[in-house]
Amino acid sequence: MLLILISMMYFESKGITVTADRFEHLPYQVEVIEIENLLTIDELGEILEKEAGVKTSENGDPGSLSQASVRGNTSKHTLIMLNGHRINDPKTGGFDLSIIPLSAVKRIEIVKGSSSVFQGSNAIGGIINIITGKQINHIRFQGNSNSTLGANLQLYRFGVNGNLNLKKGDGQRSNTNFEHYSLALNWNDLNFTGSHKDLGTPGTLPDSGIVPMFGDSTATSLFDNQQTEFADLSYSKIFTSGDIGIRIEPAMTGELLKYNWKYEQSDYLTEEKDTIIANASYKTITGQFNTKFLYKMLSLSINLEKDTVWIGQYTSNYDTTSFSLGEEKAGIALSLFLEKANINTFVSVREDWYGSFGLHPSFTIGSRITKPIEIFASVGSAFQAPTLYDLYYPGYSNKELQPEYSLALNGGIKIKSITISGHIEKISDRIGTDEYWVPQNISKTRVFGINIEGNGKYEDISYSLIYSYLDGYDEIDNSKRELQYQPKHSVAGILSYEGPIIAEASGKWMGIRKRWFSFGGWKIEDQSFILDFGISKKFKDFSLGLNVENVLDTEYITNFGSSSTDRDYPGMGRYFNLWTKYSF
Repeated sequence: MLLILISMMYFESKGITVTADRFEHLPYQVEVIEIENLLTIDELGEILEKEAGVKTSENGDPGSLSQASVRGNTSKHTLIMLNGHRINDPKTGGFDLSIIPLSAVKRIEIVKGSSSVFQGSNAIGGIINIITGKQINHIRFQGNSNSTLGANLQLYRFGVNGNLNLKKGDGQRSNTNFEHYSLALNWNDLNFTGSHKDLGTPGTLPDSGIVPMFGDSTATSLFDNQQTEFADLSYSKIFTSGDIGIRIEPAMTGELLKYNWKYEQSDYLTEEKDTIIANASYKTITGQFNTKFLYKMLSLSINLEKDTVWIGQYTSNYDTTSFSLGEEKAGIALSLFLEKANINTFVSVREDWYGSFGLHPSFTIGSRITKPIEIFASVGSAFQAPTLYDLYYPGYSNKELQPEYSLALNGGIKIKSITISGHIEKISDRIGTDEYWVPQNISKTRVFGINIEGNGKYEDISYSLIYSYLDGYDEIDNSKRELQYQPKHSVAGILSYEGPIIAEASGKWMGIRKRWFSFGGWKIEDQSFILDFGISKKFKDFSLGLNVENVLDTEYITNFGSSSTDRDYPGMGRYFNLWTKYSF
C-alpha cells in the first residue's frame, strides 16, 4: 500500500504490476510488521515501541493519549497514515494511536528518515502507515485483573472484512475508567474505520505530599474526562493500460473531541476562590484527494487537502465562545526509479503549497545495492508545517510562522539477518513559544543515531533484538541543550516458542530520559526495564491464553508531566490478562 504511494513500482510487458513486497528497494530503512498472533502486545503503541528508532509516549492509563515518534523527533514530526493517507491531527500535528485497536490492524509499514517527498508535511522523522483488513474469522473474549473486559469479533464473508472491538474497564489509579468501541470494515478498495472512546483523565501523579482540591493522592483530578468520536473513510483504485497507470484515492476523516474539567480560580483583588466548571468541543474535518499518474519508471503525484476545525468553549465564569480554523494545501511530486543490475536508484522532488505560508520544496535522492550484501543510503529534506493552533488559536498564535525544515543523511547495511543503520539530521526554524506563550521560529536541532537489529529462528524458537543509540542537542539563542524526552540508549527484544504450547516474552530497557523546565531545570527519569510474558494453548478451534504485563512490577513513567514538581504519568504496574478465542 505505502509502496504504491511512493512510486516504487515496476512494469511488465503486459502492463503495470504494482507490488507491495519490494520494500528492500527503497533507499531508506523500512520495516514491515505483520500482525499475527501476538501474546504480549495488546495495543498499537506497544508494538511500535519494540521497533528500532521508534518511541511512544502515553499518558499512562488504559485508552489514554498514545503517540509515536521516529528517530528522536516529536510526534508531530512523524507522518501517520491509515490505509495510505494521512491522519495527523491538523490542530496539533500528532495522532492518538489508541483510537485504532490493534485487533483491526493487518500490518504496519514504517519508513525511517526524512521523507516529505511522499505526502508532504510531518515526515521529518519518518512515516508510519497502518493497514487494516485481516481476512480471518474468530471471536475473542478477555478480562484482566484491573476489572477490564473486552470482546473482539473478526469476520470475513462475501469479500467484506469486519472487525468489531469492545473494551471497558479501569486502570490502576482513580478516575481511569474507560470504554472503547470500534468498527473497521474493508470491502475491495473501500475502507472504513470508526471509533468511540470515553475515559477519565486523572492527569499526572500530584506533587509529593499534596492532595489537589479536586483530586487525591493518585490523581490530579477526579472529575476531568474526555470523549472522542473518530471516523475515516477512504477509497483507493488503480486503473492501468499498457505502461500507463492512474491511481485515485479520495479520503475523508472526521473527529469530535470533547473535554470536561473542573478547577479552582482565585481573584487577585479579593483573594476569593471560585470553582470553575468548563468544557470544550473540537470538531475536525479533513478532506483529501490524492492522484498518481504512472508511466514506466516515472510517477507524478498530486495531493489536495482541506482542513477545518470548529471549536466551542464554555466556562462557568465566562460566556461561551466559538470560532473556527482552517487550512488549504496542495502538493505535487515527480519521482523516478531506476533499476540496473543490483543497484536501484530513487530520485524525487516535491513542491507543497499552503494557504498560510506559500510554497515549500522537498527532495530525496538515494540508492540501494541489493547483492551480495544490501547497502542503502539517501539524502533528503522534509518539513513540518505550523499547526492550526500555532497559526490561528486566539491569543496564542502567530500567522507569520514558517515551516520547520530538515536535511538528513541516512544509510545502512544488511548482512543476512543483521541490519546496522545510522542517520544525521539538521532541523532549522523549530517552533517554540516565547515568554508570552506565542509560538515563534526560535530554535535548531541536531540529531544523530545508530540502530542495530538482529533476528533469527532455531527450530521452534524465534527471536529479535534491537539496540538504539540516539544523541543530539537543541540550540536556542546560541545556547545548546541536550535532547529532551529521548533516552540515549535503549534495547528491545522478543523471544518466542511455538510447539505444543505457544510462549512469548518481550521486554524493553530504556536509559535515562530528561525534560527541561524553565522554572526548575532538568527533570530526570531513571532507567527502566519492562518485561511482559504470555502463554497460550490451542484445542482444535479454541485457544486459551494468559498474559502477565510488567512481570517485574517496575515503577516507571510513560510521559513527563507539565511541571518540575509533579510526578509525571506513571506506567501500569503488574497485571494479569486471561483470554479465550474461537476460530471458525
